[in-house]
Amino acid sequence: MKAIIWGSCGSLPAPSTSASIRQKVRDAIWAAREHQFENLAAVDAYLETLPHCARGTYKANTSCVQIKANTDEYIFCDAGTGLRDFALSLGKDSAPATYHIFISHLHWDHIQGFPFFTPAYQAGNRIIFHGFHKETERALRAQMEAPCFPVPFEAMQAEIEFDIQENGASFQVGDIQISTIKQQHPGDSWGYCFEENGKRIIYSSDSEHGPEARKEGYHFVDFFQNADVLIFDGQYTFEEATNEKRYWGHSDHMTAVELSARAKVRQLIVFHHEPAYTDTEIEEIHKDALSYSEEYNQRLSNNTNNTTYPQRIELAFDGLEIEA
Repeated sequence: MKAIIWGSCGSLPAPSTSASIRQKVRDAIWAAREHQFENLAAVDAYLETLPHCARGTYKANTSCVQIKANTDEYIFCDAGTGLRDFALSLGKDSAPATYHIFISHLHWDHIQGFPFFTPAYQAGNRIIFHGFHKETERALRAQMEAPCFPVPFEAMQAEIEFDIQENGASFQVGDIQISTIKQQHPGDSWGYCFEENGKRIIYSSDSEHGPEARKEGYHFVDFFQNADVLIFDGQYTFEEATNEKRYWGHSDHMTAVELSARAKVRQLIVFHHEPAYTDTEIEEIHKDALSYSEEYNQRLSNNTNNTTYPQRIELAFDGLEIEA
């Protein structure tokens, strides 16, 4: 089982501008001025030595994560603009299929990719929205009504279903068990844990963790316990999350480190990046989190050099694949 990131930016798409791309190209060329490249493979190898902020971006599409498991059916968390890029990857003549979309909540950045999801316009496909918000169908239809969108929901030829449950419910797709947790976010959101053959991938976006998160018995520690992969909302700095953006419904890198360490998470993927930050600024916040992880683990283990958790911390970006 693995997770594939199709959209990782928070709030709205924030693609690179021509000016920022030019700056990255200029800096990369200058840094390579003493290198001799015999072929394109050598160029690619050099690019892999650069930090991601110098050769890519963290802020293209909004939230969409594919959970790839031992099933022919497709599974997604949220339907941000990354869902469109997935659809483009299928090509024009894809075979009929079933698509499961687990919705964390209905804010626009988490559903705005669906009007551009080409499988929805093809007869023979089946699309099932899973979640907890009773307004899910109404919200998806409303964003396609005039004057917001030129093509109505009714133009979609796929079979579209809505599996809306009460808080505390779980789901199943084939052999994959999906447990859930209600999260603190304006209008409420839900996190999902996908489990197959002893492997666990958790998607927990748009979830705020206040001072209560540092208390013993915090229920998210139990939910995250021993996860192989935790995709976690780290939109803000710790200072922002605890001060001017308190109650805005998002978390921070430091809290991600603390909860992951306490829950013994193996891989932490920080997700839902702040679109106002540059890629370099996002990496600077990440470096501080890496340093804090070492310090926090020492405190947890009372300096006994036990295994450090999480064992891997990485920033999400569109195209990243994480094996459980």
